[in-house]
Amino acid sequence: MKKLLVLGLIVILLLALTGCIQVDTLIKVKPDGSGVIEETFLMNKAFVQQMKAMMEEMAKQMQQQMEQQADQQVTEGKKQGEPQQEKEVQEKPEPFDIFNEKELKEKAGELGEGVTYLSGSKIVTDDYEGYKAIYAFKDIEKIRINQNPGEKVPSGPQQGGPDSKTKKEYITFIYTKGKPAELLIKLPAQKPKEKSEDVPEDKPSEPTDDPQAEAMTAQMKQLFEGMKIAVAVEVKGTIVKTNATYRDGSKVTLMELDFGKLIKMADKFKKFSLAQPKTLEETKQFMKDIPGIKVELNEEIKIMFQ
Repeated sequence: MKKLLVLGLIVILLLALTGCIQVDTLIKVKPDGSGVIEETFLMNKAFVQQMKAMMEEMAKQMQQQMEQQADQQVTEGKKQGEPQQEKEVQEKPEPFDIFNEKELKEKAGELGEGVTYLSGSKIVTDDYEGYKAIYAFKDIEKIRINQNPGEKVPSGPQQGGPDSKTKKEYITFIYTKGKPAELLIKLPAQKPKEKSEDVPEDKPSEPTDDPQAEAMTAQMKQLFEGMKIAVAVEVKGTIVKTNATYRDGSKVTLMELDFGKLIKMADKFKKFSLAQPKTLEETKQFMKDIPGIKVELNEEIKIMFQ
C-alpha cells in the first residue's frame, strides 16, 4: 500500500511539471489595497482521465486496507474476550474531480492571511478540463503568489498533494496608499549558478550522437508540449508611472510563458532539456529572448496609479 501511495505522489509531481497544464493568475488591486485573485487552471483531458483512474485505484486500495484493519480489530477483540462491537462503517473517499471546491477553499489560506474563496466554476473545452477560482483579499501586502504551478495540481485521497514537494517561488507585494498609490511587486530572486553549470547562450550546440541526450530531449518535448504559465497584476485606476517591461493599460504582465514557442527553437530547447532547470526562475532565463514570450527581468516592479 505504501509503495502505491509513493508511486501516486511521483506521478502527480511529474504531472505538476509537465505540459499537460495551463495556469493563468491575475491579481486585481484596488486603491485601498484590497482586491481579488482570479486563477484559471486547465489540464489536458487525457491526463485528467489518467489521473482520475489512478486516484480511483488508490482510493480502492485504501478502502480495502481500512476494511481489513477493521476486520482484524474485530477478530483480535473476539480472541481476547472483549465485548463484540459492530464493525465501523468506513466512508468511501470522494471521487476525483479536477474542480474540487472544498480543496480550493482550503487552499485560500496559502495565498495569504485573510484570503477567502468567493466563487468557482468548472471549465471544459475540446482538449482541456479545469476551473476558474476567484479569491478576495483585504490587504495586498499579506498576499504571496507561488509562481511555481505545481501546487495547483489537485491532490489525491488522503495524501497531502504536491505542495510539500514543489519549490516555493513567492511573488510578494508592498503597498503605499496615496494619490498616486504605489505598488511594489517583488519577484523571486534568481540565484547565480556556478560557472561550470552555465549553459552557453551565444552559440549553437554542437551536433551530438548521444542517444541518451536525444532521448531526454524527445521526452522533455513531449512533457512540455502545450504548457503555458501566465501571471499579471491589474490595478483599478490609471497607471501614471511604472518600470514594468510589459504594460497594457492598467495591466502589467509579470510573465507569459508558452513552452510551445520554446520547443520550436530546437537548439535552445535541447540546451533547456539537458540543463533541466530546477526552478521557474531558471526556466525564465532560457525563455527570455524567445519572440512572443514575456519575462519580467526586474526583480522589483513599481506601479504608481490613481
